Amino acid sequence: MWIKPEILVVASILTTLAYASYRDIKYRDIPEVTWVPAIIASVVVNILTGKYDIMHTALSMFPVLIVFIMSLLGMIGGADFLALLTIAIAHPQFLLLPISLLTLMYSLLIPLGLMMYYALCNIILHRQLLNRIKCKEGRKSYLILFGRPMKAKELLEKKFTYPLTIPVSKGEFICRPSFSDDDEEEERIKERIKGAIAKGELQSSEKLWVTPGLPHVVFFLIGYVLALLTPQQYLLTILLY
Repeated sequence: MWIKPEILVVASILTTLAYASYRDIKYRDIPEVTWVPAIIASVVVNILTGKYDIMHTALSMFPVLIVFIMSLLGMIGGADFLALLTIAIAHPQFLLLPISLLTLMYSLLIPLGLMMYYALCNIILHRQLLNRIKCKEGRKSYLILFGRPMKAKELLEKKFTYPLTIPVSKGEFICRPSFSDDDEEEERIKERIKGAIAKGELQSSEKLWVTPGLPHVVFFLIGYVLALLTPQQYLLTILLY
């Protein structure tokens, strides 16, 4: 009994995303070669079954372009771009919305929920701490939306956690919205914090605003599954009738 080509494509994407999610959680590092087998399998299957056409493929690639621009701006990792690119190549056809677009939309729900949680906690519980922060560069709004307070000593011991407030002098900070993809740069910033503690400019018990390095490929895996389960046929029927 032959396995349907669509099942082979979905199986290859799910397997790849599951492995990439494991790597993202454990190491925050996914080798580029991870995506190659699934991309090759998807291209071969879709060419043989005549799934590629200019209009649908272009629309499927549009969300990938958005994520690519975000990765260039340092807002999201390169692996996230490759994950969505793989999904778009695998699913060029759609009834109502591209699978790549649905995956992206679903994947953003968790980070958006986290931002809302941070904002509520920071405004209600940490207002006094926020008022004491002096941003020599950047804005406090970054801290409200993207971070939470953590003791400097605890930050230095944490993996995949990055400072949003970088000390520049006693009581003054650079306030940033996110962290750099450059691991060496982030290590230099942590050394800078250690130096500030050593000089007495910062107490080890003093709280800095930090943000987690989220394993966004995991969110793409969840979003992909939800995108496949979205009943586009019923949605299309409702819209038409």
